[in-house]
Amino acid sequence: MKRVGHESGGVVGGWITGTRTALRAVATACVTATMVACAGSGGRETFFSLNDGGVVQSTTAASGDATAAPSLPGIVVSAITVPELVDRPQIVTRDSANRVVVSEQNLWAEPVRSAIGRTLATRLARAMAEAGRPAQVAAYPQSSIASPYLRVTIDVVRFDAVPDGEAVIDALWSIRRTADGVVRTGHTVASVPIGGVGYDAIVHSWNDALRIVDRDIAAVVVQVTNEPVPAKPSSR
Repeated sequence: MKRVGHESGGVVGGWITGTRTALRAVATACVTATMVACAGSGGRETFFSLNDGGVVQSTTAASGDATAAPSLPGIVVSAITVPELVDRPQIVTRDSANRVVVSEQNLWAEPVRSAIGRTLATRLARAMAEAGRPAQVAAYPQSSIASPYLRVTIDVVRFDAVPDGEAVIDALWSIRRTADGVVRTGHTVASVPIGGVGYDAIVHSWNDALRIVDRDIAAVVVQVTNEPVPAKPSSR
């Protein structure tokens, strides 16, 4: 190897030890690395949202309607938990039993917990209306219903999807009637094949899986609403 002299340093074992040249080389390398990192992290972001599947018709009665009830019973979706793994803006999928993919370009437009609560509230309102028992339904943190007739809680223990496989939602849920403390619980595991390619197909299958969970909850909500509340025992 040819020895090369330098204005500020010297040569050790054939390698240049010049201070200025070394600093310039390091600075050039840093700038180059930064540019590569920025270029690699680019890309168009796409935002997705769970779809409640339709529009609920207004249950507000016109003024002067003598048949209108003075108020509607209130139902609150009061608490929803999801696994920490998916409680983030990025959409998370699996490519094996122990390996996950966190997409930086495919994001949720709202927190997953909020999306689940919103879709359930809309579907519960629709189910109650179809059953002839219209109700006001809201999901936490909305607070328009001060004294709800029912409180619904959901613990999502699994929210998975495997591209070219299935979308799965595993949920434990409970319904509590505030008038007498009656509680009904349930467990729904919904698995829907992913029928296409890409994140559109994945989110669509999650929508279908959530619709199954919401259907099971709505059926029990209607049932509990139709059951008479036992009379309180006399204090005499």
